[in-house]
Amino acid sequence: MADLWLVRHGQAGDLLGDYDRLSERGWEQARRAGERWGELAPVQQVVSGAMRRHRETAEGFAEAFGEVPPMVIDPDWNEFDHQAVIKAWIRAHGPPPEPGRRAFFTLFGHAMGRWASGDHDGDYPESWEAFEQRVDAALSRAVEALPSGSTGLVFTSGGVVSAVVRSLLGLDARKSFELNTVLMNTGFTRLRVSGGRRTLVSLNEVSHLRDRPDLITHA
Repeated sequence: MADLWLVRHGQAGDLLGDYDRLSERGWEQARRAGERWGELAPVQQVVSGAMRRHRETAEGFAEAFGEVPPMVIDPDWNEFDHQAVIKAWIRAHGPPPEPGRRAFFTLFGHAMGRWASGDHDGDYPESWEAFEQRVDAALSRAVEALPSGSTGLVFTSGGVVSAVVRSLLGLDARKSFELNTVLMNTGFTRLRVSGGRRTLVSLNEVSHLRDRPDLITHA
């Protein structure tokens, strides 16, 4: 039996701009996560997606935690291209009728549904099916490399965490999209691994931020 924790990256930049770097708040979230984790358990495995925001979150975590095993970079833990998904919807249907956060997330839900339908795969650099397959492959590699009785961390993104949870719980695609919108920055999701079984133990845990509500963010 072993534990694999998936860690969503810290707060990053503009969703439609340069999103692949942590904000100052994102760095603070990562350091707080490492500080809190230092009180809980040793770490035998650290894996990160290849995106800058993943690596920076792992670096901020290690600053506060202390010495960690050498980090393994696995690009299969990378997020899907959310900008490509949104732009494909806009090309097909036009921009939303009104600006604002609510309108954006309504559009995002429609855009994700179009992508997941599989009816327009040529419009995207990566199909929904291909995304889910590579996430499953990344999870299998991380699990196989995790010795019994040990703890591993994976620094990744919300869409990837949602894909893992969707697979484990048998969620439909829309529920997976809804979950993605509420995953918090540096939220921890815990999987228990035993033999061939992978069980979801906890989801979106941010106890390391409870005394700092200004650090609880979703972007």
